[in-house]
Amino acid sequence: MYETKMIDLRKPWKKRVDGSPVSIFSLSGSNDNDGCLAAGHNGIKRLRTGRHPNILRFLHSTEAEIIDGSSMKITIYIVTEPVMPLAEKIKELGLQGTQRDEYYAWGLHRIAKAVNFLNNDCKLVHGNVCLESVVVTQTLDWKLHAFDVLSEFDRNNEAASGPMLQYDWLVGTQYKPVELAKSDWIAIRKSPPWAIDSWGLGCLIYEIFSGLKLSKTEELRNTASLPKSLLPDYQRLLSSMPSRRLNSSKFVENCEYFQNKLVDTIHFMEILNLKDSVEKDTFFRKLPTLAEQLPRVLKKLLPLLASALEFGSAAAPALTPFLKIGAWLSAEEFNIKLFYIGDVLSYQH
Repeated sequence: MYETKMIDLRKPWKKRVDGSPVSIFSLSGSNDNDGCLAAGHNGIKRLRTGRHPNILRFLHSTEAEIIDGSSMKITIYIVTEPVMPLAEKIKELGLQGTQRDEYYAWGLHRIAKAVNFLNNDCKLVHGNVCLESVVVTQTLDWKLHAFDVLSEFDRNNEAASGPMLQYDWLVGTQYKPVELAKSDWIAIRKSPPWAIDSWGLGCLIYEIFSGLKLSKTEELRNTASLPKSLLPDYQRLLSSMPSRRLNSSKFVENCEYFQNKLVDTIHFMEILNLKDSVEKDTFFRKLPTLAEQLPRVLKKLLPLLASALEFGSAAAPALTPFLKIGAWLSAEEFNIKLFYIGDVLSYQH
């Protein structure tokens, strides 16, 4: 599979302006006509304009000519928010049982929402959704990237497939649904805009739960490692008929696997401003007990709580879960957050 390279992930690269951490991806080609570079330029353009909470946040890009032995190579550098590849983060976390399932459900929910945004809101096709297309932020959010073959979907336009038609050779054969593997562009244009990426979501699910990189399409039939609550939707995502594949919007809304405490808790926090004072008070009084059942590796809740306290959308009971969840951090991280929130509360009163 074609991919960009993430440079020295564990090295603390920082923005020159404010010293905040970043990640740097690189992509090299032999000349301006190199197909990889052309696809990379498409990916940069799409990443720069594709703003969504579940899409990797683009910061900057540049190009340089680098001498490699006796030849000259053109290298594109892409600067983004700090992230790690999902496969590496999963190994590092080593989650098991319920905590693993809740974290995977939350992550898959995020990626499905990103795909839904592209397919249904923007009429775009990512074309390469799989494990290597997902990265993880410092707060353990899953984000979609690798937009190199992303294309507009217009069934009335003969050139509707765009970069996907030109660069489909960059996508691993094992990730291609039958219509893409056969380069059947007529069938692709007649299919719904989510058909190819719904198949990709199925590939992502297989790789996450099997712990293996997909090597051939036939492996998708091996469902032994999948949770039973996810299996019906997995099979619908991978329907052999494009028109019958599950729309990512329906996957997000109706999948039984997404109905768990972690997904519900974060969703409540993200729409806190829409809740009345009674709902907020009840939620924050239950949160300290609920937090004990959530994956302790998750750092997402703390910034949400800090933001709620900072902007006044959380009641005083929110301070108790803030301190409880903050205790999961290192002493240094916790003291920084505690000092910050103390300033906020002092200012408010």
